[in-house]
Amino acid sequence: MTESGLAHASTLDLTIVAVSVLAVFALGVWKPSGTFGDYLIAGRKLSAPAFMMSLVTSWYGGILGVSEYSYLYGLSNWFVFGVPYYLYALLFALFLAKRARHSELLSLPDRFASAYGERAAKLCGGIIFLTTMPAAYLLMLGKLLQWMFGWSYPVSLLVGTAASTLYLFRGGLRSVVRTDMLQFLLMYAGFAVMIVALFLQYGGLSFIQANAPRELLTPTGGQTIGAVLVWYFIASTALIEPLFYERAFAAKSERIVLPGMLAAIFFWAVFDFMTTSAGLYARVLLGNIDSPIFAFPELASRVLPAGLFGLFLAALIATVASSIDSYMFLAGAALGRDVLGRRKDAGERELQKLVKIGSVVAALLAFALALFSESVITLWHAIGSIAAPALLLPALFAWFSSSPPRPATTLFSMLGAGSLALMWRLSSFWTADGSYWIGIEPIYVGLVASALIIFAGSMVEKRT
Repeated sequence: MTESGLAHASTLDLTIVAVSVLAVFALGVWKPSGTFGDYLIAGRKLSAPAFMMSLVTSWYGGILGVSEYSYLYGLSNWFVFGVPYYLYALLFALFLAKRARHSELLSLPDRFASAYGERAAKLCGGIIFLTTMPAAYLLMLGKLLQWMFGWSYPVSLLVGTAASTLYLFRGGLRSVVRTDMLQFLLMYAGFAVMIVALFLQYGGLSFIQANAPRELLTPTGGQTIGAVLVWYFIASTALIEPLFYERAFAAKSERIVLPGMLAAIFFWAVFDFMTTSAGLYARVLLGNIDSPIFAFPELASRVLPAGLFGLFLAALIATVASSIDSYMFLAGAALGRDVLGRRKDAGERELQKLVKIGSVVAALLAFALALFSESVITLWHAIGSIAAPALLLPALFAWFSSSPPRPATTLFSMLGAGSLALMWRLSSFWTADGSYWIGIEPIYVGLVASALIIFAGSMVEKRT
């Protein structure tokens, strides 16, 4: 146990952490799934509260990344990881959520299959598999457990992976949603007590304004406009977010998906207010620290009394773990059903087995990525920069166009734009100063390439 971790914790704190983790795991394994539909999309029976709470927790797992960013850049956290994602989530809620539920499909690759054919569906499934493997979230949970218990990072990563995914094999999406509902309560309770304690001990906005560096109270946090603007393009991945589609397909009725999404946006905004505030308090009260990703737990260890400190640690674990199980299951379903299982003769039992195999493969690859990665934000940036060019425009055409691009054009667009964005991303390793080729972000290059390929394909089609 490290001096900076649970050396500050009381027996009561340890008990609260242990009980919360065990309670989440017990909910996960409580009841097995029945049919394949129960396992994959919870039998399309998600109630409005379950739909909303599961969305909120699953899409907000990057708590240590937020800790790092809000400590370093202050208010910019809200303008980078808040506002752009609210906007695209709102667009999804208004224009895609009910449409997706009404389709009665099981996944986004199913929509690609109907618009572009099976090869495009398999490619879409493969891209979703690669981009939903929760390496960034495993990295965060491993680092958090290392900070708390003083274990080595590989051991912490292994324990975190096992504790947050094993119950998937018993209940599928039903297990995920049951655990999400408890984790929702934990994450909001933990951060609420933190903000209240900080306000009572130090005061509110006037304290921050008087003591925080001035640049942290600006939208850019002292960064360039370009460094902030790129996230408004990366956030467009919300329109192809597999998590949103999965929960929409699983909802009990299409009538609940729009209000459920709107309620989720409200709760995300509330949570962002608390995390951004905590980051600013941490910068003022902790000064310069070596590891900003631990700003939140370090701050909690200083200001929260016994019991409440344990609740806050439980909230941190719940916030991260709720995303790990959701994205591990999405990756497993993408590989198992949408890539390996897209055969007419595949039965439900075989498909369920393939999804479980896909989840195992996703866990192993995500574990390896997390083991050799250092920055959560870098992983987010890389994934978003590649996924958006490959899938965004084909997905929008598939949902909204009466005459989408031809299958060959779409395949070329997905492969060409995604590969170009990846190559552009890797260019930072080949330049002397670590910048991208000609100083342009990979996502811009990939999106332009996708648009040009689709446009050129449509011109050729008209001429022939």
